[in-house]
Amino acid sequence: MCNYESIMSSYTAKLFRGVLPVSVLFLSVCLLIYFLLPSEETESVLDSYAELANAKYSEELALEVGFKPEYLEFSNENDRGLELYRQPSSRASVEWFYTQVTGNRLVALSILENADRNNIPLSLAFSLAFVESRFKPDAVNRNSNATVDRGLFQLNSASFPHLTESEFFNPEVSAKYGMIHLRWCMDLAGTGNDVTALAMYNAGTTRVRANKTPQHTLNYVAKISAYRVKLEGRFNSDVASFFNGSQKNTSLAKK
Repeated sequence: MCNYESIMSSYTAKLFRGVLPVSVLFLSVCLLIYFLLPSEETESVLDSYAELANAKYSEELALEVGFKPEYLEFSNENDRGLELYRQPSSRASVEWFYTQVTGNRLVALSILENADRNNIPLSLAFSLAFVESRFKPDAVNRNSNATVDRGLFQLNSASFPHLTESEFFNPEVSAKYGMIHLRWCMDLAGTGNDVTALAMYNAGTTRVRANKTPQHTLNYVAKISAYRVKLEGRFNSDVASFFNGSQKNTSLAKK
């Protein structure tokens, strides 16, 4: 009987095998920026991202930083992962898939339940958790401003002062508040502008809305977007492809 750790290693390896396609995608984006945006020869890709972000926090940021063209079919109003999770006939398959990805059934179910409750695309929720903590409920990061980020979704001690230390490390609690906060950022950013929402989640709404998105945040958003593309590809081949013949009921994913 195989254990979750070995399964997780196998799935993580599969997800990272798509380096070449993602590299080609990233190169295409870089070429687009080079030919369509005025820049000096020494300007880095991240400098171009920063220029876009500081010009306007809008769909341009989603386009250039988040590789939006790669997943235009993703929509908060019609997410295939949520649709299959909400159908009794396919729910177990979705739970199985994300349990393999995270290596922890409690972590997977906590994210699934709260992404569903807040109408957040599953690939977005899990990609955020991966970059934030590598799906580790006990992850800790100490910031230069003396605050501490803890848990699955790296909730900040200053932003969530009412939580106890044990609650920060509880995956159900972390997923609850992490998804509520992401939903709030998504609503502020506007429909379809997930990348700006992620920037707000990481840097805070004040800095992003003031056109002061830090460079490290743009890099953070790019990592989430790249992982999301790989995760969607694996989900489509391992789960969604087995249910594509059935009648889609997109209203289930709109709640």
